[in-house]
Amino acid sequence: MQNKLTPRRIALLSALLAVSLVLSVVETMLGTLIPLPIPGVKLGLANIISMFLLSYFSLPAALTVGILRSFAASLFTGGFGMFLYSAPGVLLSILAMFAALKTLKALSIVGISMIGACIHNVAQVGVAVLTTGETQLFYYAFILLIVGAVSGTITGAVARTAFPKAASALKLHTSK
Repeated sequence: MQNKLTPRRIALLSALLAVSLVLSVVETMLGTLIPLPIPGVKLGLANIISMFLLSYFSLPAALTVGILRSFAASLFTGGFGMFLYSAPGVLLSILAMFAALKTLKALSIVGISMIGACIHNVAQVGVAVLTTGETQLFYYAFILLIVGAVSGTITGAVARTAFPKAASALKLHTSK
């Protein structure tokens, strides 16, 4: 899809923002209902939308929707503190996925998703270390890398199945 801000493009980006926001809020709500043994762990369903935007729109579209989603979700679910942790993860994971899409041509969308999930988790640990001064939190990054690989595999598998159907329904072509 061209990068012009046509009414159709604005409508699609707005709809994708809404879908990613719903996924993020629902996932946060599920996390409070189903306590997990690892604090702060989420599947990262909204990352599917970021990958879709990178595949069928552009890096600026993915970054814009990602940051807006992070900001809005933090207002709905956790306040500014959540945004402080979420935004760097969103920015760095989208940039890493974009770089991987452009340079690692043999990597599937599942691999791209795994990279995004792992980078997001490590970025959040980095923010935690910066805000608390507790460098021992970096040990937690190893656990979150494993969690990121697993959750990235799941969301990547969903993306691999859903993207062709969604793109066809929306009459989109890859941005490559």
